[in-house]
Amino acid sequence: MYKLSKENYASDNILSEEGLVKKIEESRKEGKIIGLCTGSFDLLHPGHITHLCSAKTFCDVLIVAIADDNFNMKKGRIKGRPIYSDYIRAYMISNLKSVDYVVIHDGSIEIFKIIKPEVHIKGPDYSDKNNPRIITQKHLLASWGGKIVYTQDEKLSTTDILEYIKRNI
Repeated sequence: MYKLSKENYASDNILSEEGLVKKIEESRKEGKIIGLCTGSFDLLHPGHITHLCSAKTFCDVLIVAIADDNFNMKKGRIKGRPIYSDYIRAYMISNLKSVDYVVIHDGSIEIFKIIKPEVHIKGPDYSDKNNPRIITQKHLLASWGGKIVYTQDEKLSTTDILEYIKRNI
């Protein structure tokens, strides 16, 4: 993992779970729709940006839950990933115009129970109705009247971008 000093990358939009709960309560009192996107968001690229811009159209308040370093390393898909620490990834995402708040979480379904979003926004590549993780999320969201919606943006993959760099540069 490429190390950067956390102190140089502060953002008021990166909240603890407790701070996020307060912001959500305030927003709900104002009748706002809460949306949630989850992911690693490693090596920020145009696909992430278009997805989050599209996600914002489904809600008034867009929260992005960044999977922490431990979750990403447990997935162990690719050596050296994630490239940036969870805090740096959160910093980059928190500075996008479409994103209201960012929280770092452990990759579990618990973040859904804390936020209770009206909409969970995913890319079209996750619309596979047989994915057990998506099925679990749908059932949980339905328990408070929430739902999953899918953006229709072109899919870009950090893994594919890195493969391109390795082969061509």
